[in-house]
Amino acid sequence: MLLFLALFLALPQEYVNLIMDGEYHGAIAYCDGMIQKNKDPYQWKLEKGDIYYTKLLDLKEATNIYQDVVDNYKHKDGWAYYRLAQALEMTEDFLNSAKMYEIVATRFRKAPLDSFSLTGVERCFKKNYQDYVATVDSYNITRLELDEKTGRGGQYGRGDERAILDQMILERLIFTSAIKHDVKSSQFFQDNYPTRSKLILLDEVRAVEVMEKIEPTEKQVQKYYKDNKETYKIREQVMGKEIVVESDSLAQFLLDSLKKDIASFDTLAKLYSVEPTARSGGNMGVIFKDRKPKPVEDAIFKTAPDSLSGIVPHDGKYGIYYITSHKPEVYRDFDEVKKQIESLVRSDNMKKAEEEFSKRLRKKAKFSIFNDSINTAITDTTEASKSIVVAVVNGRKITWADVIHSNEEMSPQFGQFDLNQPDKVEELINTIVDQSLRLELAWREKYFLYDGYFVLVKDAIRLIMDQGLYTKIVLDAVTVDSQTVAEYYQEHLEEYKVPEGARVKEIILESKEEAVKVHRMVKANPDIFDSVATAYSVAKSALRRGEAGIIRKGTMEPSYDKVLFKLKIGEISEVFTVRDNTWAILKMIEHFPEQYRTLEEVSQLIESRIRREQQAEIANNFLTKIKEEADIQIFLPEPEEQTEQETEKQE
Repeated sequence: MLLFLALFLALPQEYVNLIMDGEYHGAIAYCDGMIQKNKDPYQWKLEKGDIYYTKLLDLKEATNIYQDVVDNYKHKDGWAYYRLAQALEMTEDFLNSAKMYEIVATRFRKAPLDSFSLTGVERCFKKNYQDYVATVDSYNITRLELDEKTGRGGQYGRGDERAILDQMILERLIFTSAIKHDVKSSQFFQDNYPTRSKLILLDEVRAVEVMEKIEPTEKQVQKYYKDNKETYKIREQVMGKEIVVESDSLAQFLLDSLKKDIASFDTLAKLYSVEPTARSGGNMGVIFKDRKPKPVEDAIFKTAPDSLSGIVPHDGKYGIYYITSHKPEVYRDFDEVKKQIESLVRSDNMKKAEEEFSKRLRKKAKFSIFNDSINTAITDTTEASKSIVVAVVNGRKITWADVIHSNEEMSPQFGQFDLNQPDKVEELINTIVDQSLRLELAWREKYFLYDGYFVLVKDAIRLIMDQGLYTKIVLDAVTVDSQTVAEYYQEHLEEYKVPEGARVKEIILESKEEAVKVHRMVKANPDIFDSVATAYSVAKSALRRGEAGIIRKGTMEPSYDKVLFKLKIGEISEVFTVRDNTWAILKMIEHFPEQYRTLEEVSQLIESRIRREQQAEIANNFLTKIKEEADIQIFLPEPEEQTEQETEKQE
């Protein structure tokens, strides 16, 4: 808490707002001004380095700044070395990165730096390991990295190594190509990196400020069990069988019979009982209190297991009950429900921690929501409405455009707010305020240096660069004009041919004799075809009054097509056999001649197909090119050929 307050007060709000508003060059100028004034130059150089490192992704400049701090300031803490270690790792200088991590691990043994630095040492060790399985333009892929990918000892075997290594090599070639093509400067990267890194940073803030504080203690779990013990009560229950009849004399006769031969209970229940349980030999299943009429309940809960109840009159009937088991009311043991309670307490703790965290942030913040401005923005549909300021948080403006953008970012779409309702808009603005305060805290407390964020954002950068390269090399390179579409249409016209078709009704019968009889009926009176199809046809189309839908030539068996497409509209066919040894009678309802789909109908489909084909060709050619141009050396031994016996054994 003290660290939280100290850091929240340490950096001037005007500077933090430059960061939060994305004015990174203005923030750098602010840092330079503070350094020139000699106002804690150590801190402000680190701040400047942080902007280059995490916001501008200028790793070279960030490394130079961090190195300068490490070299020229005596009273530096472990975070300076740790920053340099991360920047060096990001630039793939794994040897020097490992040295910096080791300095932190050995000289600054304080949480969370100690664990972060040890994890960094481990990552760099895998890269510095001298057992290489491949090199790609002098970049080493080590045995430890490959083992980690293949999950050695798990479901993968040695036979998978080469395929996985080939994939690792390809990923490396794509990444280095993205660097060569300056994907980081592309619009795609500039659009995607800020959003993705922001989400990862918010997750890191939540992990530290909320998730680390929600694990239930033994005391909490014990208290929950004590306070909610009734929830874990297992009610008193009996199991048994019943015979219920409507005659006292019959009940007495059955009771006498059962006393002589209890094994006959199931048979007698099936023969005489008037209850639904008769089908199962009178089996009642598990019976709790308040489930049976009071006289029955009193009787069955007093009857000892493996005993008959005697005759129990109720509701004008007479019951005989045989009890097979009786379990008293008990409470589930604490150890039995402990895991379940832990989950419940954890969920409750998380809710409380989230609320407390938000309250703590808001208590130190200055923010206002302008309801009048919200109402104006809702009713004003002009472009100018987007500049309306609907809230201010710590001096930072939230405009109507920010509200719209935040709502559009929400996924899935049904989770979005209705921006026509002022109360929903205010709810969304409060969410934006909370998010803004969390991101401000993340900058002040440097959560972007935390190990969880570092690992995930490094992977995210690689993924965005891969996607950006594909966009630049493949997607942006393909344009399809209308002339190309028209030419493709003419060349592939047969693909867009719609075969001759007909809407038909049918009667399908299982015997020729019946088919001939039905045929005479519908020939004599064609108007009864629908009702006859419903009454006699064995096909599913009978449920639709014989409607078989639209049949295209070539989609049915030849005998069906041969008969159908000779008919005239309204004409009824002769009886003919089909492949499954049934007999059919058809009635032509509509006829559709063979035709071609128009260019207008299929132009978008053709454009998409041409685009995909060209993109696939460009992508394949590009991959072939970068593989040919790269210096790739593989040091894995060739897979041993399996003997015929070994193959059979595996199968």
